[in-house]
Order: sequence, then C-alpha cells, then structure tokens
Amino acid sequence: MMKALWALTIFLVLLCSFSSSSLACVGKTLEIGTTGTVQQELLANIISELISERTGTTVKVVPFKSSDEAHAALLKADIDMYVEYTGVGQVSILKAQPLADAAELFKAVKQRYNQELNLIWLKPFGFDAAASLGVTLPAEAAPVVRKDTLKKFPALARLINKLGGKIDQQTIALLEKEATAGSPKQVAHGFLKNNRLI
Repeated sequence: MMKALWALTIFLVLLCSFSSSSLACVGKTLEIGTTGTVQQELLANIISELISERTGTTVKVVPFKSSDEAHAALLKADIDMYVEYTGVGQVSILKAQPLADAAELFKAVKQRYNQELNLIWLKPFGFDAAASLGVTLPAEAAPVVRKDTLKKFPALARLINKLGGKIDQQTIALLEKEATAGSPKQVAHGFLKNNRLI
C-alpha cells in the first residue's frame, strides 16, 4: 500500500513538473505585480487571464506603488512577474546609460537582468510607452519573470510569449480607453477572446 502511494506521489510530482500540455500544479499560485496605472492593470490582467484560462492555474494580481517596489518584490520572490518598460529597466533599475535604439536596449536589459538578477525578459507586447511614461528613450513594455518561476512552470514562457507583438500603439490606446470606462479584467478577457488566445 505504501509503495503504491509513494509511486503515485512521484508520478504526480513528475506530471506537474514536466507536462507541456498544462502548467497547472496543485497548490501553486502565480502572482503578477502591477504598479497601479490603467495600462499596468490591463497588461497584468491580460497575462493573468491568459494563464488561468489556458492552464487552470490560480493567478493573483498584486498592486504596488511603483516600479521600484514591484522590482524589489520580484527579487524577494514575493511575486513571480510584472510588466516593466525597457527604458525604466535600463536607467532606473540597472542604473545604466540610456540607449536610443529600441532593439539594442531590449538586448542589453534582457542580458543583464538574466546574468545579474536571475530575471527573464519575455517578448515585448509590441508598443512603446515612452510618451505615457514621459521618458525620452524607448520604453517597450514586456513581462519580466523570475527564472525559478519558469523552472516550476516549464511551458509558461512559451504561453506568455504568444502575446509578443500582439499589442501595437493603436491597440493599447483603445484597450486603455475601454479599461478606464469599465473593468480591466473584462477588457483583458475580451482582448484575448478576440485574438483567439483563449
């Protein structure tokens, strides 16, 4: 009896760890940080709805007052991910020199976050938030995820990367307008439905 129970436990652990068809693991909750703007709320809910609808995993959106607070929580493993902007990551978090070329900036930020902070930048959504953030360098929005979270949920990066390039300037402006008038969660759900992502 004990051998059978032990074998079943091992099987469930392996299934949870290696299943590519589902990310859901019993008792696991993913936490996504947001810095409280309509845009942040919207993007966090898009990621949350995508994960919960496609995998059944419980996802919680956690508010923070600033990017610095969300970043600190991510480093401490209080959250699993949040949406950051390349320019903010480069200048405010890494204290590095601004880079004017968007592709070079993303490459530089992604490399240093990975090597120095054990954080992974996933694909940018497809719009630049420089104007709304009031900055003069590129500010592409992209999910930043803890490396150990991606190890626990092996198919998570591939799933979230389906959002890469899906939200251009016109789309984010429209979604923000809708979210301001209604519910960011409902707008996020509608966006995913319309794009056949759920």
